[in-house]
Amino acid sequence: MSSPDSPGTRALRVIREIGWPRLLVTVLVVLVLSTLCVIAGRWQYGRYVTKADALAAYHAAQALPPAQVEDVAPPADTARDAAAALPDGAEWRTVGVTGTIDPGSLTALRNRPVDSAAALQYLAWMHLDDGAVVLVNLGWSTVEDEQATTAALTATIPSGEVTLTGTMRAFERDDGKRGGGATRITPAQMPDPGSRYVVPGYVVAADGCALLCGADGPLAAVPLPTLDLGPHLSYAWQWWAFSLMVPVGAWILTRRDLEMKRAEEGVVTPAPAPRPRRRRAPTDEEIEDAL
Repeated sequence: MSSPDSPGTRALRVIREIGWPRLLVTVLVVLVLSTLCVIAGRWQYGRYVTKADALAAYHAAQALPPAQVEDVAPPADTARDAAAALPDGAEWRTVGVTGTIDPGSLTALRNRPVDSAAALQYLAWMHLDDGAVVLVNLGWSTVEDEQATTAALTATIPSGEVTLTGTMRAFERDDGKRGGGATRITPAQMPDPGSRYVVPGYVVAADGCALLCGADGPLAAVPLPTLDLGPHLSYAWQWWAFSLMVPVGAWILTRRDLEMKRAEEGVVTPAPAPRPRRRRAPTDEEIEDAL
């Protein structure tokens, strides 16, 4: 039989004072909030890992020498492999493209600001010598200059073979929207390329853009996105710290409510009994004095 002052008996007495319903609700709230904090921390950590992988891939690809787009991302037969993806290590590579720009495929990419300015980016198919095609982001201009830019592009797009340099990127996921230009950089929102062999990615043209960018052209080169790790790792640690703080906070609040309840009921919590002082052994000097 448990002693009235045993830890188990005292704990059971405290639980009865708190009340089983209140205790169960508190435990349930703690479990739910702690679980949500852990999930939020894992989500932030996942975003950190994704950005870290992208940053590592970017630096690795940029360290490689430029190559022709066909060597970096061989054209895929879209009739057999409509979901072809870029080969490993191909994204962010600096590539050269030699071919003919199809002016009839010129498409404005909307809802894509550049340097905080409302902008239109212009996409077009380029036909390569071997009959394959590659999608190229030629450059951008402001929305206000849309009509003038379209007219200038129609007049300045070279009719013959051109060579440009750019950065290889993976196609974006189609959002299903159609009409009025494109909203995602994907073959699904572009005119028919006229070939079944398509490079499984697009090229962001660098400075020059086949004479379409700079002072002599109507477009400006599209800047590459800024890659950084962001604050996601610190956010993850903060969420995980919150998951540990939730039960501590619940314990503090429950203890405060219990003390307030006892004060209202006039119950005085007995002070803990003083610990007996250990008797100190006499020193040699004290023994000699006693003798």
